[in-house]
Amino acid sequence: MTDVRDDRLADAIDLFYEAALNPERWPAVLEAYGRAVGADGAVMLPGPAAPLAASVSEDMAEVVEAGVRDGWLAENPRIARGIQALKDPRGVITESQIFTPRELDHIPFNADYVGRHGYRWFAGLYMVAEGERSVILSAERRREREMFSHREIAQIRRAVPHLQRAGQIALRLAEARAGAALDAFETLRCGGLLLDASGTVLRMNAHAERQLGRGIAVVKGALLAQDRAANAALGRLIASAIRAGRPHEGAAEGPVAVPRPEGPPLILHAAPLAGAAQDLFQRARAVILVVDSAAGGRPGEALLRQAFGLTAAEARLARDLAEGGELAAVAAAHGITIATARSQLKAVFAKTRTHRQPELVALLGRMRL
Repeated sequence: MTDVRDDRLADAIDLFYEAALNPERWPAVLEAYGRAVGADGAVMLPGPAAPLAASVSEDMAEVVEAGVRDGWLAENPRIARGIQALKDPRGVITESQIFTPRELDHIPFNADYVGRHGYRWFAGLYMVAEGERSVILSAERRREREMFSHREIAQIRRAVPHLQRAGQIALRLAEARAGAALDAFETLRCGGLLLDASGTVLRMNAHAERQLGRGIAVVKGALLAQDRAANAALGRLIASAIRAGRPHEGAAEGPVAVPRPEGPPLILHAAPLAGAAQDLFQRARAVILVVDSAAGGRPGEALLRQAFGLTAAEARLARDLAEGGELAAVAAAHGITIATARSQLKAVFAKTRTHRQPELVALLGRMRL
């Protein structure tokens, strides 16, 4: 038997898209999410560098307030252990994956904080996986209830791509909300475009205009990528965001890397405007964000593959080197010989048009993917 209701979870997904553009909705959305997954409450906790405020369902407000006041959330072992255990950023983690039964009863965080408030079981996931800018979503169950089952975790996991797409838009918008969203994007040196139901560009900010002709273009109202493969991916991204029907019913396409004549690629994100968010933007059906990948950040494996044509193995190698790994250590972690790693690195150099490892690391270090 499962307490996760697919119909309620579908409704909650649509509300996440709405709250991404209207943050006052977060408490109500978390309340709906908690009910959908058979939990007694839900919390959204941003990392120290994330511009979003923590938000909680009404049931969890007192618990989180006590956690902040008494310092429990400053050194949260769930976060420290969860980051190590959650190898798949689109996965879902529970208490049994990071704590033994004894630890659930005796570690002070669990016994004196979580347990004292009557809770024990949780199912957590990344809404945004960007290091200190990460945003974590956790559904909480009281100790007298059953833990989340494998079937329930599978149901929640199917919703993760949608939750993460809403999380990315929420994160970008939260950095500067001073009136219209496109004006906020401009202060971030981030391009923003609004599309109608046919995919026609309704409006764009000045930063998006400056990117035209440098990998992307607007032709007869349509946003296009000048690279053929990237244009096909961009078409799928836009179609997923403007499709008719409720947001959760479509595929949650990931961001697209668009090559430029010079420098690293542009990264385009898209999300549908749901519910009350459409009232803010009149005829708009979707928002497109154009991020200059030279702005800095952590390279993502999927976009490295698309941007430079790397294989999965080459992208993993490049990503780990960009994060400071030594070639020998990276090779050992991947279970390959140093000779194989050197061969992969040589291919990466050719595809990224770099010649030495420091040059590659510098390139990827500038990319905000």
